[in-house]
Amino acid sequence: MIKRIFKNGWLNFIRQGSLSFGTMFAIFLAIVVAQGLFIFHGLINYSIEEVENQIDVSLFFKEEVSRENISLFKEQIEALSEVKHVVFISKEQAYESFVKNHEGDIYIEALKIIEINPFLPSLRITAKTPSDYKTISEFIDRNEDLEDLIYKMDDFRREEVIEKIEHLSSNIRLLGLILIIVFSFLAFLTTFNTIRLTIFSQRKEIEIMKLVGASNAFIRWPYIIQSIFCALVGVILSSLIIFSLLYFFNDSITNILMGFNVYEYFLSNISIILIGQTIIAILLALFSSYVAISKYLKK
Repeated sequence: MIKRIFKNGWLNFIRQGSLSFGTMFAIFLAIVVAQGLFIFHGLINYSIEEVENQIDVSLFFKEEVSRENISLFKEQIEALSEVKHVVFISKEQAYESFVKNHEGDIYIEALKIIEINPFLPSLRITAKTPSDYKTISEFIDRNEDLEDLIYKMDDFRREEVIEKIEHLSSNIRLLGLILIIVFSFLAFLTTFNTIRLTIFSQRKEIEIMKLVGASNAFIRWPYIIQSIFCALVGVILSSLIIFSLLYFFNDSITNILMGFNVYEYFLSNISIILIGQTIIAILLALFSSYVAISKYLKK
């Protein structure tokens, strides 16, 4: 019986070629939008991590301050629970870094002319989270002993950039969720109408099966199997197309997305993507086809 149900479902899938294609395409669009939202989620996390890695509070000490005094203050800062790590940058290191980053610029010629090292020793403080920078800055401001040591405190406030990125990402995620719901609803309607048209074209066969005593389950399941075939083909096509695009255009996409390797991200999450979209597509197909055939059988 199970073998016959699957055979009838497959025959419905083949015979109703254009209708099956419409169902596959609707499910395909819903899955592509879902995959796009998943990739965008990875891009947002990557962007936030990149910005977090560049956030710091830099303390520039006066030239006469000894390295011992700077080391003592460095130990105080490192003792704070909000601090991730502290890096000491000497005058010489600052000079070498500047020369390396501005090689060939007019600034290098100016340095050669003045023949002195204008850079100051500094501490670069990195917090565990962006919200911790406020606590670190307040600690520095409260420390009266630092007034005679510090030349300047450079607080870039990049946490504000992270907040803006997170706000933007939440809005786009909401838009993506709305698109998924819309395309899922379209997939539901397409599958629902496809099954109804298939049932209408086979109404005489269904009436004969009812007359000879076929159960509702026996009549219902071939149409459910047909919709599941549509869902699986839609999943396979969407995965192959997305995978191929990412594989062949990975370098270009990575450059556009500021170093975010979408292909590697896709591969590292391939099991979650495939399982998730397969379950969603099958559930969508099951629900829409079940509703369609149940409505007919009730009549």
